[in-house]
Amino acid sequence: MASLSTKERDRRQGQLRADMKRAGLDVLIVYGNSGRLGPRTGNLAYVSNFRPFSGQQAMVFPLEGEPVLLVGVDNQRIEALRTGWAADVRCSPLESVPEQVCGYMKKAIGAGKRIGISSLSIMPVAFYKLLQEQVPAKEWVEAGDLILERRYVQSEEEIALSRRAAGVADKMWEHLCRNAREGMSELDIRMELDRVMIPSGAWDNFNMVGLGNMADGGEAPWGYIIPPTERRVKRGDAVVLEISPRVDGYWNQIVRIFTLGPAAKWLVDAYDVARRARDAALAEMKPGGSMVGMVTAMQKVIEKGGYSLWPYGLVHITGLDLTDYMITPKSTGALKAGMVLTLHPMFSLGKDRQLFMGESYLVTGGGYEPLNRCSDQLVSL
Repeated sequence: MASLSTKERDRRQGQLRADMKRAGLDVLIVYGNSGRLGPRTGNLAYVSNFRPFSGQQAMVFPLEGEPVLLVGVDNQRIEALRTGWAADVRCSPLESVPEQVCGYMKKAIGAGKRIGISSLSIMPVAFYKLLQEQVPAKEWVEAGDLILERRYVQSEEEIALSRRAAGVADKMWEHLCRNAREGMSELDIRMELDRVMIPSGAWDNFNMVGLGNMADGGEAPWGYIIPPTERRVKRGDAVVLEISPRVDGYWNQIVRIFTLGPAAKWLVDAYDVARRARDAALAEMKPGGSMVGMVTAMQKVIEKGGYSLWPYGLVHITGLDLTDYMITPKSTGALKAGMVLTLHPMFSLGKDRQLFMGESYLVTGGGYEPLNRCSDQLVSL
């Protein structure tokens, strides 16, 4: 069963066709894959309500007529029909997805069309070259932003899924605070997170761990988190966690730190600066506010605290991709009600060392609403 309604389908696809008409596009090819190759990987899910889990896929979305989704294996076809919006899902296992798309377009679309691609930033070069060779288009156009920019503002149905993902992240952190112990490995930490995440319906995750000792200013886990390993937690260690479950396609993210034993003073002080930097950014989070205004507010607090801003990864729009759009000191856009933002101030603690913490928020008509409700305290166990 589709996780979103046909009303949501009609809203999205109606907007897309209106945008295509304004852009002069006859057809849009929406490419998908099961990896995380940038913010446009969520475009296929946005149009089709199908979340890829293996290999390549592509939806041929015409200005007029019904879209067709072409996939590489039958289990994808079955799942797309079960959960997605496309009534016409095709699979020819002896042909690659690029070959299937070219064959379909030559028969059904015809020559001389202005065709958009979403998106050349993630479509393999070989796929694009085959399209150029076999499909007699009038013009090929990069059109990834046509979908991506619509994704920045979530509908009520999307916000409901973002809230569910936030609730899962909160439960994961709270469970870990009750069950973390000396001697457990990073893989054990991941297992404890999964104990909550999977039964809660989180379909995917991006859960990362950084581990280091607090002595003499600490080692270097801060922000340089990695997939969990067999390293074990001991007294005097601090663990930074990026907890990011995804529910029905929609991501949430919190960043938290816990210590085994009392937190070192340098860590307490640095964590306090990060929280104050977050609060300063929240004062700028409102409809019409500049994106860069949040970054500037964080920077002032961080530099006043004696640290250097880490310029990338401070705030990102979160939705069908964990990072739909990364807000940096170079961003020029404005905030809109309905945006979901993950805000986690980051700053350097020295060479190859940084600290960050944070959670996700919904921009509302009057300001913002925290989606995550768990404590933001530095936890000492």
